[in-house]
Amino acid sequence: MKKVNIVVVCGSGVAMAMHAAYKLREYFDKEKLYDVHIDGSGNNELPGRIEAYDIVVSNAQVTVKTDKPVFSAIPLITGVGEEELVKQIISKVREILASKNS
Repeated sequence: MKKVNIVVVCGSGVAMAMHAAYKLREYFDKEKLYDVHIDGSGNNELPGRIEAYDIVVSNAQVTVKTDKPVFSAIPLITGVGEEELVKQIISKVREILASKNS
């Protein structure tokens, strides 16, 4: 079974990224989506690491050129629009899993 790799990026450090990643993990567990790997990263590390990921969730502007889906992490931090964002991410995860496992 293949996994979907998500990187949660924080503009300055990794604290916010880890908080957002933790919240995402809780949602994935509720949905029984266990084929997801989540990492936290600082924005400065993204250029060297982005190829390893299927989805980027960031609270800062992503300046790396990528064809990967990019979602804002702000709703995971503020709680405003969180459920809608999570629905979009879960939908994208399922889409990627389906294509990886077909």
